[in-house]
Amino acid sequence: MRPRGSSSLAFGAFGVLATTFAVVVVVAALAGGDDAETPAGPGAGPVATEQPGPASDGGAGIAPPSYRPPQKLELGSLGEPGGAAEIVLASSSTMRVDLRSMSRSQTGVRLKRNPLYGTGVMRPTSCRAPRPSTQPRAMQAYLNAVTGCLDRAWSAKFSQAGAVFLAPRRVFWARPGRGPCGSYPASGAAAYYCPSNRGMYIGLTHVIQQSGQTDPARNHVPYLAVLAHEYGHHVQTMAGIGGAWWWEVSERSKAAQDAHSRRAELQAQCFSGTFIRTVRVPLGVTAARWQAVLEQDYRRGDDQNGLGKRDHGNGQNFAAWLDHGWKYARPGYCNTWSAPASHVS
Repeated sequence: MRPRGSSSLAFGAFGVLATTFAVVVVVAALAGGDDAETPAGPGAGPVATEQPGPASDGGAGIAPPSYRPPQKLELGSLGEPGGAAEIVLASSSTMRVDLRSMSRSQTGVRLKRNPLYGTGVMRPTSCRAPRPSTQPRAMQAYLNAVTGCLDRAWSAKFSQAGAVFLAPRRVFWARPGRGPCGSYPASGAAAYYCPSNRGMYIGLTHVIQQSGQTDPARNHVPYLAVLAHEYGHHVQTMAGIGGAWWWEVSERSKAAQDAHSRRAELQAQCFSGTFIRTVRVPLGVTAARWQAVLEQDYRRGDDQNGLGKRDHGNGQNFAAWLDHGWKYARPGYCNTWSAPASHVS
């Protein structure tokens, strides 16, 4: 999830645990050659909205629909003249290109034909992490360990794409504070990503409260999923996707902004599932634990949570894109920017 700026644009979202949180500055150092331009950001400082936990089922079993993955998409070439096609893959050169740097004419390339999409399957990731608990120190140790695994997995993908990668900053907090995107905690905001400083902000106790008090010692996968979702927003920032989508809609209607917000959030969901698939063995992601996460995410969709917003995707799609990443473990299959509207509604 991401903070809300002074505009009404809804942008980032809690992967597994939050249902709505919006945008702040998504400039992300967009500075390139002489013809490069820098998009204006919507302003800083989150204005949090109330974010309820999973809807109560009143004691009855909830049976969401089967999670049909979005169709596989033809990606086409990885670039266009003057755009991503100029990227030289790491296998043939040690050159690294910063994908955050682009001219305004290249935003479509960054979104739909990003070099990251051509890197193939994300291989199993060696990952060791202590089991979290309700104690802040235990949760912090877990989040730090898994973030190290995320750093290795995604840096390898950017290396394959011949692109610059910088690890995110970790702000796993137990006490209130303030960062470039505003003060925390904000109302209902247990986790968010701040592109201004590439920071992942997660409240060590707040994240448990927002999860419906899911015992992390019994099922840690919801916390793994929210961390991987926030990291997915960092991947978007480093790949130039975060800056590109805001640049495209910053001066357009609220409906257009919401449509791009849904594509961004659902892509972060897919990136989350992609990584989780690679650590399912060492971190014990069983079928039952995974199904529980899918059911939680279904209930947090725009049509399920009662918030009246349309900036994250409906329950079917919010769960489906997470499962889609899990099933295929390929960043290229997370190209929500080329997906039919029905898959990002």
